[in-house]
Amino acid sequence: MKKVIFLLFFSTLTLNLFSQKLWTLEECLRFAQENNLTIKQAYLNADLSKQNLFQSKMGLLPSLNGNISDNTNFGRNIDPVTNEITVDRIRNNNFGLSSSVTLFNGFQNLNNIRKSNYDYLASRYDAEKMANDISVNIVTAYLQLLYNEDLILVSQQKVDVSELQVQRISNMVEVGSLPAGDLLNTEAQKAQEELQLINAESQRDIALLNLKQLLDLPSTDDFSIVDFDVEPSEQFTVLSTDDIYNQAIQNLPNVKSAESKLQSSERSLAIAQGGRSPRLSMTASLGTAYSSASRKFIGYDSLATLPLPMYEDYSFEDQFNDNVSQSIGFNLSIPIFNGWQANNRISQAKIGVLQSQYGLQQSKNDLRKTIEQAQNDALSAHKKYLASKKTVDFQKQSFQYTQEKYDLQLITSYDYNNAKNTLFRAETDLLQAKYDYIFKTKMLDFYMGKPLTF
Repeated sequence: MKKVIFLLFFSTLTLNLFSQKLWTLEECLRFAQENNLTIKQAYLNADLSKQNLFQSKMGLLPSLNGNISDNTNFGRNIDPVTNEITVDRIRNNNFGLSSSVTLFNGFQNLNNIRKSNYDYLASRYDAEKMANDISVNIVTAYLQLLYNEDLILVSQQKVDVSELQVQRISNMVEVGSLPAGDLLNTEAQKAQEELQLINAESQRDIALLNLKQLLDLPSTDDFSIVDFDVEPSEQFTVLSTDDIYNQAIQNLPNVKSAESKLQSSERSLAIAQGGRSPRLSMTASLGTAYSSASRKFIGYDSLATLPLPMYEDYSFEDQFNDNVSQSIGFNLSIPIFNGWQANNRISQAKIGVLQSQYGLQQSKNDLRKTIEQAQNDALSAHKKYLASKKTVDFQKQSFQYTQEKYDLQLITSYDYNNAKNTLFRAETDLLQAKYDYIFKTKMLDFYMGKPLTF
């Protein structure tokens, strides 16, 4: 019984320790890369493209096919082996190997290999882009959760201060030092701050649920994140947009995917143009046959008045060896007119090349605009963070001065609560500016190929 109790206690303790595991940002990103279904599907599409590439390479090899047939004929028929007319039941077998290979078709097979390779590269880049987008969303959700947790701490501090204030004023009202109205104002202020705390906790729960959903974790699972203390630098170095853009071109898959799709469309055009060229192919075959009606000639009967041919049973093995046939052939096909199909395919392929060119230029333009916007957002976030930090410093000093005056009963509770609310708004703005600045600078690092970690 003691062993059972110990095992139950140990299992419960192990479960609690597992449920209390804190997730770092790196663990969240790694978990998403390994388990996110959208990312897995994107890489499966890339695997399909890889199989298409392999198949296009195998298309250069000759084909080889074997065939075996067994037929039984009744009544009047022609023996396919001897070409004689017979009325008996005949059983015959055919065995063969055939092969064919394209010697020249306007380099369509080679261009198809190149096209499949570019399609595979494009699908890989698309999968990487999908993984990057999900990682950016996870970083956003992670920072949002940290912001909400810090906001809860600030809100709880306000409630704690108001609780002490209510006790202090209550004692002063009891001895007649302050009117009862001051106590009512302070209690109303406390109730409002408790509501703000509840709202902050609700926003924290929403942010937590959002992060869980990005990780495809059930909402019922225990989940907590590591709170890392990142203090943004007060120095912001404005980098050249062109430098960031050039690094992003080298590191991010967005433009690389569009470039691969353009190269694929160019190979499609080459394949379509190859449809105008002659096609030269070679075929070869090897076969043998067996017929139950066949007889093997062994000579003439010398004792007969007239020489009569003599036959004996023709075994399957002898027929298999004696009836071997071989063939080799070349075929040249010259397209002259086929309903304008070749010209139509070429025209469509040219349009596809133009679409891919526009798509590539659009990808470059979008990336440049995104980087320019990110640079501007980071600079604005830096200025807002510095201004918010300075505001909080002054508001703390102002509130301390107000606190001293309120303790000496030189100002009313209304003035005191107003000063406290002003400080709270300043601290809230600072928190928001802090995490916004962290995210914006991290995005600039991301465009320059740096990992999404802190």
